Amino acid sequence: MSKVTFDSLRWLEQPAQVTVTVNGGPPRAYFQATSPRDAAALCKGRLVEELPRILSILSPAHHLCAAQALDRLFNVEPPAVALNMREALRRVLFVRHFLRKFYFLASSQESPFAELRSREVRPGKRDLHGVVQDLSRHLSLAQEAAIILGGRADHPVTAVAGGVSRSLREEHHPRLAEIAAACRDCAVRLSAFVREDVFPAGKLLADVQDIAVGPLASLSLAPEPDRLILRDAKGKELERFATTALFDKVALQREPWSYEPFAFLKDKGWKDLAAGSAESLFFVGPLARLNGGEAVATPLAEAERLRLVEAMGPFPHGGVLAAYWAMLVQLLEAAEVLVATCEVEKLSGPAPRTIPTALGQEGHAALESPQGLIYHRFRADERGVVQEAQILDAATANNALLALLAQRAVEEPVAQSKPWEVARKRVELSLLPF
Repeated sequence: MSKVTFDSLRWLEQPAQVTVTVNGGPPRAYFQATSPRDAAALCKGRLVEELPRILSILSPAHHLCAAQALDRLFNVEPPAVALNMREALRRVLFVRHFLRKFYFLASSQESPFAELRSREVRPGKRDLHGVVQDLSRHLSLAQEAAIILGGRADHPVTAVAGGVSRSLREEHHPRLAEIAAACRDCAVRLSAFVREDVFPAGKLLADVQDIAVGPLASLSLAPEPDRLILRDAKGKELERFATTALFDKVALQREPWSYEPFAFLKDKGWKDLAAGSAESLFFVGPLARLNGGEAVATPLAEAERLRLVEAMGPFPHGGVLAAYWAMLVQLLEAAEVLVATCEVEKLSGPAPRTIPTALGQEGHAALESPQGLIYHRFRADERGVVQEAQILDAATANNALLALLAQRAVEEPVAQSKPWEVARKRVELSLLPF
């Protein structure tokens, strides 16, 4: 028996590795989260006001989700300016997240530290190094906007129960508008590059174009408040239910070889991943949000979605190539919405917060983060100390998906006796868009 471990997988936000064992038959790949993150246990015994800061360790979007749950817990309605600031921050997180993903994709083929002056670009050939540098510049701009709106970049602190903790300074308004417009223009340039140099056969994703899993069900936020949509593998809506019923529908399975639990549909029951059954599994994220087939509300993003449909057929899709394209669609949408949200009148107002006057017993919220659906539910005592917490992170919701992708990615290189570095790269590029 041979055993190989791809340690410290590049580009993943969560510490993880893939261990591959070969014992005279097909390879068996184990996607393993290597760092424990029991956020629900961390919340218990803490004051509820601390939760937005604590939970941002999962991802910055959890800061916003926790604040929305506290709005419910304290029964307060944030003023419009606070809601707009929160939404602007959420959209900045989308832009930054997707720019970073495409930066990693481009730099996987081209060193981001290469000297531009030493390179010769042949006529008719796009300068990949220039694309990497363009993405890097605009990642810095998105980071600056996240700091303006959130107080910090990766662990924002501004969202609080009832709104936000401070108003924007006068000089921040034109700067945010400038950054939003620049990021939108960068997304448009990126879309042209991706269509020409990433998606066509033989381009940057040639090694993973054939990788797909499923079919899998998908879970996403419904258009109406406090509702979720569960779709089957064919994109058909199975059920639309209240967010508070999420953990009545979804359960978590812990396996000894990974710190991250696996989310599955309760009524289908847990099926061992080695059995290859995906009946009880679902996923979240950009592709899950588009798999319903509905039009996107912004023009540039909708035009890109239609190009995806023309090239790959109608939704739903479950392949890696479609997942990258879904990221591009959602990057364009986030950038367009960010431009509209960063108007001065939307981010200006005398009162960025409604001060809570009473404490309830329970608060909950669901939010679409860049990585996918996340959910918080808290129960507190009369002192405001958390007694019970339920949290669904996108990493948990997609853990089974990542495990299945890792398995698919190693099968062909092992069967063809290719170098392990080929299998590693296939794994990393397959997991990147999820």
